[in-house]
Amino acid sequence: MLNVSHGRELITPVDADPSGLLNIARLLADHGLEIISLSGCFEGPGWVLRLITDDILRTEDLLRKQGFKPQTERVVLLKAPHKPGMLKKIALRLAEDDVTLRRVHAAAVENQPVCMIVMRTSNDDRALVCLREFIVE
Repeated sequence: MLNVSHGRELITPVDADPSGLLNIARLLADHGLEIISLSGCFEGPGWVLRLITDDILRTEDLLRKQGFKPQTERVVLLKAPHKPGMLKKIALRLAEDDVTLRRVHAAAVENQPVCMIVMRTSNDDRALVCLREFIVE
């Protein structure tokens, strides 16, 4: 069975040097915030960090107080069985409901039963419904 829900992801520009990630990691750690998902890449003129924490509102407030300019984006959070072919089944189910992936990142720990997938789609509400109705064989 899949565990699927709406979530919020913070997107914030950071310095492209090593201090950019370090400053955010230190801030979150010092305030006891747990990072659930993190990705970063160059987008446009600079480096952009995308993260989900266990308290997104508190994280956003802390970042703003430190001079960052975070924005939030609604995403679909999916915990799925970590086994071969699962991503194919999920992608097929989304395609059957005409849901296009706009952005996706996933992570799993080797030999663990569950992986985490964060996605932004053409229709997050439809994605949520179709994945909730999806039964994993």
